[in-house]
Amino acid sequence: MCNSLAVLAMLMIFACIASAQAPEAVAHWAMEEIADGVVADVSGHGHDATAHGTEGSVPEVVPGIAGNALRFHRERQQYLEVKDIEGLAAPEAMTVMAWIRPLERQGAHEIIGNKGDKSGDPPWPGWRMRYFWARLIFQYGTAGGEEPSVGTENWSVEPGFWHHVTVTYDGKRLRAYINCDLAAEAEVSEPIMPHTRALVIGNYPGRKNAYAFEGAIDELMIFDRVLAPQEIFAAAVQGIAP
Repeated sequence: MCNSLAVLAMLMIFACIASAQAPEAVAHWAMEEIADGVVADVSGHGHDATAHGTEGSVPEVVPGIAGNALRFHRERQQYLEVKDIEGLAAPEAMTVMAWIRPLERQGAHEIIGNKGDKSGDPPWPGWRMRYFWARLIFQYGTAGGEEPSVGTENWSVEPGFWHHVTVTYDGKRLRAYINCDLAAEAEVSEPIMPHTRALVIGNYPGRKNAYAFEGAIDELMIFDRVLAPQEIFAAAVQGIAP
């Protein structure tokens, strides 16, 4: 697999060509700004996110891959909360993607999701995408109490660099992509069991000091279908200046 810098250079070269073919997301947090405590869903579907943190703090607006990004500070337990999750809780098929720049190797860092850990009796509904010890992990809960998942190899998401991470789900298979390359896949048999609570970006739905993200997130998108590899590429370079 190409390293992060080589992949980024390639993406920038082809940005103009591919961006014209970019698919339409059902939720898209471009992370350009926090206006009155809100990060807009620029897809137009109304999934705006409210910003939170300890002592009134919110994620920091910093330079990103496409314009700005949001820098989440773990010690301040910062996160975004998406209360309107209609169509996002348990779709029959989906693609979730983002640019991330994690700053720590160790520990679990939530990117987006509303699934909690095992607590009490099953089932444990919802889904989540996370950065876990320099890997990409996607996991969801089923009505039968199972927790299907897919995970990439050790050091596949190196801290300190920008990486484009994607997971697709179609009810039969999970696929994980790093920098638009297929990195892992797993067969699944049960559908996602929906959770009614809000989606959380950059932190854990439960205790906010558990798996808070340390680093930056940019161009977080959700699609209501499985994107083909060329569509993943087109979405990844959306908004990047050539």
